[in-house]
Amino acid sequence: MNESKIRGLQKQYGLKVYQDLIDSGEAWKIGGETTRKCQKLIRDGACFLAYSSYQPNIFISIPSRYQVSKGSIGSIEKSKKYWSDEWNISHLIGESVSQSTSA
Repeated sequence: MNESKIRGLQKQYGLKVYQDLIDSGEAWKIGGETTRKCQKLIRDGACFLAYSSYQPNIFISIPSRYQVSKGSIGSIEKSKKYWSDEWNISHLIGESVSQSTSA
């Protein structure tokens, strides 16, 4: 499992848009539900922090993936673990089905 494979899985399961927002720093500027969703995806390991740190305002500083401990929240290692777990993928499939039937 590597970053390229993770990004492919994110695309396949509809999470690429969130990873792109995190990578660009826009996730922290938008605020509201989008920012909370990105935070949750990072906590879970479905997404990882960007190459660069961000400081969207004077009160908040978002570290880069290189500024967090290996295997911790936001690290590429945590994402590798997340995407290697079949339960997480089946959970994403279930969320996808649930969203498509409620629309």
